[in-house]
Amino acid sequence: MRLPAIVRMVAKRMVKASPLLRRRIMTSTDYRVLFDVDEARKEAASARGWLAARTVARQERAYRGLMAAMKRGEPRLDLRVAADAVKATGIVRPRLIEVGCGSGYYFEVFETLLHGSVQYSGVDYSRSMIERARARYPSATFEVGDGTRMRYDDATFDIVFNGVSLMHIIEFSAAIREAARVASHYCVFHTVPVFDEHRTTFLRKHAYGAPVVEIIFNKKELMALCAEHGLSLERQWSGIPYDVFDITGHHSRTETYLFAVQRSGEHRSNKCTNGGTHE
Repeated sequence: MRLPAIVRMVAKRMVKASPLLRRRIMTSTDYRVLFDVDEARKEAASARGWLAARTVARQERAYRGLMAAMKRGEPRLDLRVAADAVKATGIVRPRLIEVGCGSGYYFEVFETLLHGSVQYSGVDYSRSMIERARARYPSATFEVGDGTRMRYDDATFDIVFNGVSLMHIIEFSAAIREAARVASHYCVFHTVPVFDEHRTTFLRKHAYGAPVVEIIFNKKELMALCAEHGLSLERQWSGIPYDVFDITGHHSRTETYLFAVQRSGEHRSNKCTNGGTHE
């Protein structure tokens, strides 16, 4: 009984000691704190990991087991929370766009956990991600696009769902503004890493073996920014553990937020735009 545990311990140490093995086996590794947003922009310009087809393939392999478990009735916490947040809007058949949809697995999440009630579209700046999403889910709509400058008209979708991507958008204020503009009723920011007290911090890391930049938000600053863009917090959920204390010296966690869109002089009726209706 002790030998397998020893073998696992030795193997784990070997993986951590080798940059090549770390990046090939571990989902997230090699973190480094960046000085400020300017350094983050420079890193993002060169660390274009989400654009690579290899990153798409590795992410898909990582989620294959999660999708199978969900279909067996055992969804991981973050997948269940995503469905709960959309359901909490009370819209029976919402038109929803996912910003930063990646290879589109949240289409499958909503199809499974919300029984096909979501009229789903996805947008992502990575052509490799969108090509894979279109191949995997041909019944959904996917487009290549920038979440900070979306081509859609105001209030096009009942819900804008930002699925685990706000943390990777350097110009996150513009992404929040665009989400609030394109949504007619609600915005969901899902699995957002936050600090309670520490400042918003930019990190460089390897995700699925590729260099990327991500953000851990100061929660108070994030809430103030959302309010500035006309979003009113209605509910929040705790997410899967994500503590970057070892890298930053400050504890973090993930949360999911449901915001109502507030537009001055606008009266919200019980009939949603584009066919969605409230219960």
